[in-house]
Amino acid sequence: MEAFEKLGYSTFSFDLPFHGERGRFQGAEQLPDLIRQGSEEIVSIAEYLREDGASEVYLISRSLGSIVSAVALGKGAKIDKAVLLLASADLQYVFRYGSVEEEPSWIDDIETLREIDPLYFLPNYTGRIHFHLGKRDSLLTPEAGVFAYNAAILARERKIIWHDRSHSMPLSEYFDDAKEFFESEEFEQEVSDLVKSVSIPPTGGDGVCGKGESWENSPFDCRRKVLLIAFQLHIEEVVERKPYDSDRALFEKYADTLERLASVFEKHGAKISIQTEKNFAIADVKFGRYILKELKERGHGVGVQSHMGHHIRELHLNTDEEKLLYTLGVKEAVSRAIGCEPTNIGGGFEMENVNLLGVVEGGLGFTSMTAVEKPYNARTGKAPKWLHPWILPPTQMMDLSDPSWLAHDPGGSIVYIPGWYANEVGFEIDCRKDENCFELATQSLYRALENVDCRFINVWWFSSHLYQTGRDEEEVERVLEAYDKWLTEVVDPLVKQGKVKWMTFDEIAELYLKWEKERCLFTSALAHKSVGSFPLANCPKGPLVLLALVGLAVGTEHTSRQRAQPLIEE
Repeated sequence: MEAFEKLGYSTFSFDLPFHGERGRFQGAEQLPDLIRQGSEEIVSIAEYLREDGASEVYLISRSLGSIVSAVALGKGAKIDKAVLLLASADLQYVFRYGSVEEEPSWIDDIETLREIDPLYFLPNYTGRIHFHLGKRDSLLTPEAGVFAYNAAILARERKIIWHDRSHSMPLSEYFDDAKEFFESEEFEQEVSDLVKSVSIPPTGGDGVCGKGESWENSPFDCRRKVLLIAFQLHIEEVVERKPYDSDRALFEKYADTLERLASVFEKHGAKISIQTEKNFAIADVKFGRYILKELKERGHGVGVQSHMGHHIRELHLNTDEEKLLYTLGVKEAVSRAIGCEPTNIGGGFEMENVNLLGVVEGGLGFTSMTAVEKPYNARTGKAPKWLHPWILPPTQMMDLSDPSWLAHDPGGSIVYIPGWYANEVGFEIDCRKDENCFELATQSLYRALENVDCRFINVWWFSSHLYQTGRDEEEVERVLEAYDKWLTEVVDPLVKQGKVKWMTFDEIAELYLKWEKERCLFTSALAHKSVGSFPLANCPKGPLVLLALVGLAVGTEHTSRQRAQPLIEE
């Protein structure tokens, strides 16, 4: 506090409920009451400071304090700028993968979570916010910090600052950034060519679903609570130990199987998003079948599957340029097969700068990517709890345990489309020998449905490989019957209820980019007019006030001993 007082700020601090002079924190069972009460107190304090003459109110919080503060921001606390240290959202994730070592009785109570989890409140905040996160934070996890950052979709400014630290954030780590942030004027956000490329209605991004606008062309303004679903089908380089392009009969057999699988999906109004390596695409042209082009014309998606990561050592792919050449070869083969450039890719992410796969100078021009869930789980042991697409930052994805790639970057060049929500094992459908082959997919789908939020684009997909559709006629027939039964019994009722909608990856990416373009327009407009609880243009004159809330880590037995400081008048 003293460091900011020396800069001329008036300061106000207080203890959280059950901390310091207000009692002793007994553990996670008290969290719902603590967060409810503490967040309401922050709303009241910010209002009091305004009434007492403060022209602007800034906030700094840490750890548990950042959880409480994030909920307060979403409840409408009149705070212009917030610095959340060691922030987190998705409390279920925190208690599942963080080292909290508690399992409170309320952790699976959705109604309680919707009252206390920053995940549901941060999307309402329209001020400016910085998140300082520790990449080695094992207590609350860096992923949960990214969830908080990604949730702040209406913030006029949001920035994530990574620190090579565990669960600690001393003043020296964040002071310079906070000082510059508090002194800065309005922030102009960067918008990439990828976002600019999509078309929206003339009034899109004003926050009102007006004339000529619909969820299909104006998804940010015209909200809809629906889960977009897709089926990712990978086609490998080799099947039955032979490359597809080496044996015509072998290729024709699997091309027929692919057509039959597509017909089963079409029977249900569903679509397949095919991602193929080069050998199947080469065979498709070489043998004159053009099944990929036919399926694309029938409404299915056709993209690239790059096995570049499998060949890094074998082919000595040491640089991003060499890796791009490999994936470019796959893309060109698929382009020849479908008669146009594919815009979706699965795999090929093992880059120092993953944005080179996207719509950027010198890049490959893909607009969307999938298929990182399985390797991410294998690397980290954590479930992919991602329901909303985001634009990947220009960062490395060689090591998926580095969470930087999970943070949305509006200036990035390629959309990540998430799938297999909250799944921890399997990550592919194989009904050749497993009668319960759809059990994990069904569980994942239902968990995704529980968390659909109309403020976002919500996505879920499941996946399989063409070879897993069967090798002989008896096996193929059995697998196709399993798909038909699952689609009939599980998915079709959800479609009829309007809870899910089938799309290809390309269609999902386009809809998301429309949403993102409108979101950027909306948040940019906030800087130029009075919106929500932050009327910057007509602020009364008065002293700046820094509201500081120091919280403790969940699960610790220590309590804060800092006494509340009074408002210091200038």
